[in-house]
Amino acid sequence: MIGAEILIIVILLITITIYKKNWMPVYPYFYSRKKLLKIGHRGVPSLAHENTLNSFQKAIDTGMDGVELDVQFSADKKLVVYHNWDIKDNSGEKILIQNLPYSDIQKISLNGNKQNEIPLFTDVLDILNKKIIINIEIKSAHILNTKIEKNVLDLIKAYGFENNCILSSFNPFIIRRVKKINPKILTAFLWSKNSPQFIINTPLWVWICRPDGFHADIDYLDKNLINWIRKKNMSIMTFTITKQKQLIKAQLLGVDGVFMDDPHLN
Repeated sequence: MIGAEILIIVILLITITIYKKNWMPVYPYFYSRKKLLKIGHRGVPSLAHENTLNSFQKAIDTGMDGVELDVQFSADKKLVVYHNWDIKDNSGEKILIQNLPYSDIQKISLNGNKQNEIPLFTDVLDILNKKIIINIEIKSAHILNTKIEKNVLDLIKAYGFENNCILSSFNPFIIRRVKKINPKILTAFLWSKNSPQFIINTPLWVWICRPDGFHADIDYLDKNLINWIRKKNMSIMTFTITKQKQLIKAQLLGVDGVFMDDPHLN
């Protein structure tokens, strides 16, 4: 196992050397350097179940600057808006989202409430608008191309949201493929020390995916990391703000914006 880790590190360093040239992150024009942006984390979970249409609508109604949502493939390649990799079906059994067709996913009521159905990506896009920032986290643990990036980009284009959205992922290969398909689309690399997707969990993945922004876990964000990010001209967002002390920390660190559960937290 140690030999495999060393090999991965060597490959990563070689790739960094190749890709660090000609990387020019773009600062989103819809960000404000004078104002801390507040993005509804999966809508507004403090008011409605996360990643539901009701939650996204409340984020808009309460005046959030934008919304963040998660998309992943179902078994029949539908883009489903749901965060966890697995879900309990109506019998209580845990099943991976990618192993369930959407016709089965649609029957599952979150928290036993029929209004809390798991929506399709298109359902959410139908209620959003160009006046808000849309941050779309693409969830996929695959290194090889599953075409989820192309499907997401095709829908963003169809809805005319290319100029007010950011595509993010913990998977650097997702971001890299997004940039290859559409170099003009804004991207961000997600990072946390919790639950890493790969053996090597490091901010250095940015050298491979070359994102425009860096979205970091507030619990692991400090001045040293902030300085490292800023030197690369990336924008900075942080997640997930649930307490006032976390919001104060984000403000003191000078991030561009926060992903938060409660729109009334100040």
